[in-house]
Amino acid sequence: MTTKESIIRELGENELVLPVLVNNALAANDRIKYYFTLLQAALAKGLEPYREYSNLRIERETAGITDSQLDTVVHGSSMVSPDTIRIPRVAGIFSEIKQCLDEMILPLKMAATEATERYEERALGLMERIGTAPDDLVRKSVILDITSGDPEENDSVHLLVIDLHQALNRLQSQLSGETVDGAITYLLQPGDHDIIRAFMAGVNRNAPLKFGHPGLGTTATRTGRKIVIQNDIGMTDAHVLVINVTDEEVSVIYTDIHMPRVQFFHSLFPPGTIRWEDTLSRKGAEDFEKKMYHLSVGRYHARDREDLLGFAEFLGSRLVFLIDWNRARKKMRNFLPNRDSVAVLKWAADHNYGHMAFLLVGGEQLIYEALQFAAGVPIRYGEPLYQILGREKTVEYFQWVMKTAASGLVAGQSHQLIQDEIRTELLRYFRSAHEDLITICEDHATYTIEVAMVARDSLLHIRRRMNGEFVTRNAKRAKIWESRADALVNEVRKISRRIEEGGFFEELMHTSDDALDYLEEACYFITLVPGISSSRGVSEELVTMAEIAVRSCQEYLRALMASRYLHRSYSREELQDFLLAIDRVVGLERECDEELRKAQKSILMETTDYKELWLFSEIARTVEESTNSMMKAAFLLRDAMLEQMSRRG
Repeated sequence: MTTKESIIRELGENELVLPVLVNNALAANDRIKYYFTLLQAALAKGLEPYREYSNLRIERETAGITDSQLDTVVHGSSMVSPDTIRIPRVAGIFSEIKQCLDEMILPLKMAATEATERYEERALGLMERIGTAPDDLVRKSVILDITSGDPEENDSVHLLVIDLHQALNRLQSQLSGETVDGAITYLLQPGDHDIIRAFMAGVNRNAPLKFGHPGLGTTATRTGRKIVIQNDIGMTDAHVLVINVTDEEVSVIYTDIHMPRVQFFHSLFPPGTIRWEDTLSRKGAEDFEKKMYHLSVGRYHARDREDLLGFAEFLGSRLVFLIDWNRARKKMRNFLPNRDSVAVLKWAADHNYGHMAFLLVGGEQLIYEALQFAAGVPIRYGEPLYQILGREKTVEYFQWVMKTAASGLVAGQSHQLIQDEIRTELLRYFRSAHEDLITICEDHATYTIEVAMVARDSLLHIRRRMNGEFVTRNAKRAKIWESRADALVNEVRKISRRIEEGGFFEELMHTSDDALDYLEEACYFITLVPGISSSRGVSEELVTMAEIAVRSCQEYLRALMASRYLHRSYSREELQDFLLAIDRVVGLERECDEELRKAQKSILMETTDYKELWLFSEIARTVEESTNSMMKAAFLLRDAMLEQMSRRG
């Protein structure tokens, strides 16, 4: 019995394996006849040892028996007394005969045919009469009890086999029904065919998406009030689907060795469509690939016949997406978190693309090759792609891969063409990642502007000698923005590691982040300024410096925005806008440097308290350092863009 038959019988759906059991019984009939011939030849050799005898190898192979040691039985047989013969391995031959009888009786018993009980009684009595043949010794009469074909004599195993063979032929003629759109069916009633056709319409519609992989074989029958449909899905032992249809009630019995795939199967149906019971885990048969499997039962109540047929078709259409699902999930898990991999597989199933084409055109190895092609820098085997592109972009790319691979293979495109398309598409995503990095840098610059404006407004507040709570709140806001900006720095670090120009972006981000850190530090120092201070001129100078810092950050943001267009292509006007923004950042740094000297002079002239002198000096220093960092970032940006344009020619 095959493992698929094992799981069907474990589920109690014996009707589905009856045709297979009949075929097995007919094969057992061929084997038992070989054993009859073997015993007769062995007896003849014992009685007339000087004659030439065949070893019956051809007969053994024709019967489908692989034990080549049986070829020595005839020549190794000899009489030990006038009534007793020694036949090598005769006990094992008797055991095989009994097993063949059991296999021939089993389908008759399952079909509850007439005389089945009498067949069992005859087999039991005959095998008891034969005995066990210890020491390979057996009486001549026993051989005749087995092989005699004369109905006038006593009953024999041979006569029983003749009767069983005739009964099996009658049962087979009853079972030999028809093929309905690829489903092997038997014992159907006239009104049963539409449900089979609906289910097979779904199976056949998406069956091309398995691209030659074995699976999706369907068997259907009627037993009593219910129609039973079985689909073997793929090659795994316990991976089958059994559907019982009674009027408008449908029960879906699904078994699988992979629990994640059970959950995935559930997700393929709209919420509330099927009422699933708790999934159970069971120990499988000894010949199962895995010793445990999971059993899931769901129930669907159709509104009417049309709804029932629609559900059957949809159910059949989902099965192809379960074949090799776990392998595809593991391949994708090298690039995406597990939940995102499952989400991509569900998307591919929902859109009728599936994942088999992805596996066929190269799977994860193709993606690694595409990474090497697109990134321009070495990629470590096993490094997640989502850490380079981000989860959202990586999911989007894999959805595109599933669609392109499936559509291409269905259309007859070559593997090479599909692989080239997948590689070049990833290159587009890496170029998009370049623009994503610019966007992140722009977002960071926006936070820097906000912190600079907070520092300026706080200094204006102090100059006007207003409530200090405003300054404290501003400092807290600056700290929050600094934390958000730090997160952007980390994001750039992750993305830039595997992009050819990534090192530049990482350096650019760290340099501009220094400006933000200086400004946030200034906001903190401003909270320490006493409410009453005689240094009014100092406040004026510091406000001027802060205003310059705000303008410097704004011009740097303009330069970043202009660089976005230079990365794609550029006109003279766009280049001029970019260079002008860079020049303004540089010029503002010089202005701030001059204002710093004025502020230092005012601090020395007006401040009489040592603590205030130190505090104002630190505020002036941090603000000026921010413009200095902005200038360094502007130079980095300018040099990178000019170099890039020179490479393009």
